[in-house]
Amino acid sequence: MKRDDPTPILIPARSAVLLFFIPSERADRQKRASYITLADSLQNLLGEAVRILKIDELSHPEVVQSFGITQTPSFVLVRQGTEIWRQVGLVSDKGMVSAVAKHLMMD
Repeated sequence: MKRDDPTPILIPARSAVLLFFIPSERADRQKRASYITLADSLQNLLGEAVRILKIDELSHPEVVQSFGITQTPSFVLVRQGTEIWRQVGLVSDKGMVSAVAKHLMMD
């Protein structure tokens, strides 16, 4: 690892991660700001059950490509390296929390 690399995010193996693919700031600042607010709100609602990571499409094109993301916003729920749910487009906060909780219980 290079010294200028950011510190890796350590996530317990049993934890789930919700990848939130968002457009770059160049695309639409207002929408991007609302997505960041949504991500923060979802993190508060979901608590420690899920770690939410915001993935900027221009900052991390290789991650976007590896998940086959063609539209933002998109959400991918991953546990132990396995995708367990995907949502393209927005749903309400409550709908998102419900869907994530349902898929975590099924896994």
